[in-house]
Amino acid sequence: MRKEIDLNITKTSYKNEIIRRSPWIILSLAAGIVMVLVGRNFEELLSDKLELVFFIPMIVYMSDSIGTETMTLFVRELALRRVSIKKLFFREAFVGLYLGFISGVPMGFFSFFWLKDFELSVTITIAMLLNGLVAVLTGMLTPVIFSKIKKDPALGTDEITTALSDNLSIFIYLIVAMLVLF
Repeated sequence: MRKEIDLNITKTSYKNEIIRRSPWIILSLAAGIVMVLVGRNFEELLSDKLELVFFIPMIVYMSDSIGTETMTLFVRELALRRVSIKKLFFREAFVGLYLGFISGVPMGFFSFFWLKDFELSVTITIAMLLNGLVAVLTGMLTPVIFSKIKKDPALGTDEITTALSDNLSIFIYLIVAMLVLF
């Protein structure tokens, strides 16, 4: 039997909401620090190819957007019915790759026409393709894990999905850049 979760935030006090939500915001801050440290480890790569920096916001944004949308869909599904991960895993992996493709190819073309750098455009395309997959899987698995451990998937999954997706997207982007460009 599934535990019912009170989703009515209008009946809780601001103090309870702050207490309930603060840990996830602190987690987000920690994830931001991790992103800074990840970027720092690639300082030489970024200084050798400054153009990589121009695309970091788009890489992170698209990954976050894909992951958050998937997470939102899965939180809703978990609230309404049981979700079979085995049944949906490969479909969602395909969806993630496709979303990465339809966002990565245009960005790859844009970067090529703007900067005339084929390797950079390949880097962006591959990174966005891979990040689409990772974002969907993160957005799918985070709420399911919360549900399995009997935690409210509507609270905290966004921050965790965003933190994982953002950090992984930057890491994947910079690793792909290292492999393609150098």
